[in-house]
Amino acid sequence: MLNKDKKIKIVADLQKQLESYPVVAVASIKSLPSKQYGSIKKKTRGSVSVAFARLSLIRRAIQQSKRAAELKPIEDAMGDGCVLLFSELDAFKLYKLFKQNKSKTAAKPGSIAPSDLVVPAGETSLAPGPVLTELKQAGIQAKIQGPKVVITKDAVVTKKGQAVSESAAKILAKLGVEPFEVGLLVQRVYDHGTLYEGDVLNIDEEAMLQRLLQAHQEAVNLTVVAGIYNDVSTPIILQKAEREALALQRTVESKAPAPAAEAASAPASTEAAAPSAPAA
Repeated sequence: MLNKDKKIKIVADLQKQLESYPVVAVASIKSLPSKQYGSIKKKTRGSVSVAFARLSLIRRAIQQSKRAAELKPIEDAMGDGCVLLFSELDAFKLYKLFKQNKSKTAAKPGSIAPSDLVVPAGETSLAPGPVLTELKQAGIQAKIQGPKVVITKDAVVTKKGQAVSESAAKILAKLGVEPFEVGLLVQRVYDHGTLYEGDVLNIDEEAMLQRLLQAHQEAVNLTVVAGIYNDVSTPIILQKAEREALALQRTVESKAPAPAAEAASAPASTEAAAPSAPAA
């Protein structure tokens, strides 16, 4: 149990960080095992400071800080199972950091499958015995082959959106399959005066890049068609004009009449002979 002096120190430390870092966020660690929590903290150390404390102490630190008014939305988002994040990273990089540092974990009975949970066909490390019955209960076809158990056909033990059964969770654990990802869920970020909700920061960067490239290409096409000159469109417009001019020249030359053939010999003289002089 924390005594008064320890509580005062925790509040003072939190207050110092609240006033030192330009980016402050609140994240949920609900259902995050302590092992994965420690691993994520270690991986993000140096980029983010993660502060865990009693909710009442966190609220007191925010309320007593010089930024109490601007950090009120962060305080409002705090709840049980939450931590504070302090960083120099911008909101998008902060969210991405924790999105990339999720940990795999085993399925628990009753947890909702994020996707179809598939056990692939093939040899396992399981020894023959009662495990064959457990595999059958989970809907997995298997047989004994030599000293090992072999799964004969791919099996979907839990469909996306359904709860994981006890038999499925048990056999997935024995097979070493960890189909779930757990991590710190960034819920709200205050970044240099701007407040971001977590779902706004969850961006598919590859898809976004492709959309930007497509938008750029469509904009260039529009400027060329409309005859709008700029650093990008002008070279393209000039090249287009050159191609069209050459095509027009070839068309004109192909339809021009053939030149008349030169005469094989010189033309006959049509000049009349001069009359003879009269006799004297």
